[in-house]
Amino acid sequence: MAEEEMFVSAIRSIDDRAGVFEHDGDTGYFYLCETKAGKQLKVVAAIRVVIGEPDFGERDVAVQWDVKESKVGLFIRGQLWAAFDAATGAKYGGNYRHDSQANIPAEMVDAFGYSG
Repeated sequence: MAEEEMFVSAIRSIDDRAGVFEHDGDTGYFYLCETKAGKQLKVVAAIRVVIGEPDFGERDVAVQWDVKESKVGLFIRGQLWAAFDAATGAKYGGNYRHDSQANIPAEMVDAFGYSG
């Protein structure tokens, strides 16, 4: 069902951090990256999201910052599956399964305005 490769990202408005989901055809990771003008993204943290061909496509994936832009999340079909706290570097979730839910604390889910 999925495309060969996927790449979805969102850069914080002050242009210093980005949340990036990348699936290379074999494995999908959600990255927290540093962004600096004129330089490549630097990965500062990673969460493995999926191994193998996922049951979702790029149109099912969104990367979003919370209102305060202190947390960035990976949403698959509207559900938060992975997240980073950009201030502390803490990481949550990962290990996507279509028949399961992510293991993410309620306060992190609530930061994005979703009920889970």
